[in-house]
Amino acid sequence: MQPYFPLEEYETRWARVQEEIARRGFETAVVFGRGGGTTDNCGDVLYLSNHYAISGGMDSLIWTARSFAGVILQPGRAPQLHIDEPEVRHDLVAIEDVVTSNHPFESVAKALVARGVTGRVALVGTNFIPVKYYRQLEAIAPGIEWIPADDLVRSVRRIKSTRELDCYRYAGETATLGINALMEGLVGGLSEREAAGEAARVVVARGGRIQMIGTNHGDTLGFDQRFPLAGYSEDVPAMGDMVTGTLHGPLYQGYYLDPGRTGVRGPANGEQKRLIEAASGIVHRLSDMLRPGAKLLDVAAEGDRMTAAFGGSISPIMKNFPFYGHGVGLGFELPRISTTMSLADDVVEENMVFGVEAFLSLDGVGAAFYEDIIIIGEKGNELITTSPSMF
Repeated sequence: MQPYFPLEEYETRWARVQEEIARRGFETAVVFGRGGGTTDNCGDVLYLSNHYAISGGMDSLIWTARSFAGVILQPGRAPQLHIDEPEVRHDLVAIEDVVTSNHPFESVAKALVARGVTGRVALVGTNFIPVKYYRQLEAIAPGIEWIPADDLVRSVRRIKSTRELDCYRYAGETATLGINALMEGLVGGLSEREAAGEAARVVVARGGRIQMIGTNHGDTLGFDQRFPLAGYSEDVPAMGDMVTGTLHGPLYQGYYLDPGRTGVRGPANGEQKRLIEAASGIVHRLSDMLRPGAKLLDVAAEGDRMTAAFGGSISPIMKNFPFYGHGVGLGFELPRISTTMSLADDVVEENMVFGVEAFLSLDGVGAAFYEDIIIIGEKGNELITTSPSMF
């Protein structure tokens, strides 16, 4: 089996991350990731090595930190990958120097001690490294001062390469086909879970992985999903019900998309159309504003203005997601498009990829959700999720 990205791509990534390490004043960085069934925090290690651990689980008498992996980065040395599996897939993994261990945090710490590393070391992954494993690092390498640097690799990979963008285009086709199947099922009389099954069939057949398929309708429409445990319920939308559907996950080679749409089972009335068109209108307007150099605070302010002009009510999902989109890559990432969550220096750059979304609610009518994924281009943005605006 051949990896999607050639070795030259990884060598470019290593060089760019090394430059960022030096720019931040470090000589050594350790990057942790976690797989084992969750793809939420595997992105940085996947980006650097193409390694993904398949086994998770609780600690035992013979292993700790199942599914974790770490990469040691130092100037003048090739990256070293520490994994929790007994053998490495050299046909897939880009890093040649791989250490296998039942205790990957201990393994990383011992390697640093053997190299004579002391003082400040950038540590990537503090947002998900459990305390007990961090204490392993402290105990084995007491001479190291671990400095949190969770955005170190993300700051480099927010700008996508040509091959990454091609990967996103294929994933966008998958997302479009998946959302179409989901929404056509919901408005066509299938139960939520049957419609989700049709979407899943499309995604898996095209090589994608699903994190969540979310659906809702009827009296719970203001919430993200009707049945949060699965994302979809056994219920069938009634005629006249508004329905929402969203598809989340690493839909190709680990790259995330999360498009969403709103529709109506049967003919839509005037207020339902107005609500759905207002949500899609916000997304289209903000997508047009996301041009290189634009400040995200300015884009978000326009979203707030359009939301206020529409009026309506505030649904639970609007309270849960007080923003109009976010960066995407090997996960759902920063920056966010929000007047309360964006930073003053968050600006749009060419070859970034964004999810642009809007939520609206109208008492007595329902709630609408709309999200597209776009690539920021030099001469114009590229819409890669092309499902109809209304089902």
